[in-house]
Amino acid sequence: MKAFRVVVSLALVAGLFLGITGCSDKDVAARVNGEVIKKSELDAQVDKLIEQYPQMFEGADGEGRLIDFQQRLLDNMINNVLIRQAAKDAGIKVTDADVKKKIEELKAGFSTQDQFDQALAQAGMDVATLESQISDQLVTEQLIATLNKDTEVSDKEISEYYEANKAQFAEQAAVHAAHILFDPKDKATGEKVLAELKSGGDFAALAKQYSKDPASGAAGGDLGWPTTPYDTDFQATADKLKVNEISGLVETQFGWHIIKLLEKREDRQKPLGEVKDQIKQIIVQQRNADAYLTFLDDLRAKAKIEILIVDLQKPATGSTESTSK
Repeated sequence: MKAFRVVVSLALVAGLFLGITGCSDKDVAARVNGEVIKKSELDAQVDKLIEQYPQMFEGADGEGRLIDFQQRLLDNMINNVLIRQAAKDAGIKVTDADVKKKIEELKAGFSTQDQFDQALAQAGMDVATLESQISDQLVTEQLIATLNKDTEVSDKEISEYYEANKAQFAEQAAVHAAHILFDPKDKATGEKVLAELKSGGDFAALAKQYSKDPASGAAGGDLGWPTTPYDTDFQATADKLKVNEISGLVETQFGWHIIKLLEKREDRQKPLGEVKDQIKQIIVQQRNADAYLTFLDDLRAKAKIEILIVDLQKPATGSTESTSK
């Protein structure tokens, strides 16, 4: 799901460029080294955002926000063209098979094809647009890989990062629980299952049979270590349990629960040895990001960029400067 959100985010800021052939000057938003970014493509993306978030452009400041967004979008479209051109010069290619594989990975995060299609529709995208965005993403990833080949990270760098960012590796107290969930109006089944558990019934097996929480139910009720807070009543009960202890029926906004405590941990600072590989990955990612931005700045400095929409010739707030040359 996370990977899908990243692609959707790219869809909001990325543009598709078409060749000059058949494109009148009235439909030209910008030219990048002679390649056209069509005004109709820019307008289509803006219209899509207005349709999804109309309140964003309402009120006295609405027009100003619209222009700022158009500037940001055009700026990113220019960057995309520059990256495509650089990738082509570097001989970087993405095949249809590469794109198809990535889409299949995205689909794996959804239970059904219908859920995937709904998520796509909610993002205002069709399959062709998604394929284009994935292709751009894969090209960019390959290009970044060629920019920063020095991936060696010293122990000193890792240690210095750890000392400067200790809070990032602090682990808060938490409980690892399992539960069996029953419908709010089905306390009777909850009492029946609770009686079975008290008689020696297998918690995981009963969770698979009775739980109305499909995700944890299939895993024997296991909720894993929490990444978001539990319901207050659920948390209060889980905090009082001992490891392997089972609660009575607990009512929350979701229904009736039987909770089993699997593990409990206290506040602790993860030691350097435990997070060494994670820190190395963070440092490499930062290097890649810095190399990419430096490379993009260099491309823009050398490129001939013509912005034909007068209102958009001023750089967007907080964006990479996009002056005409």
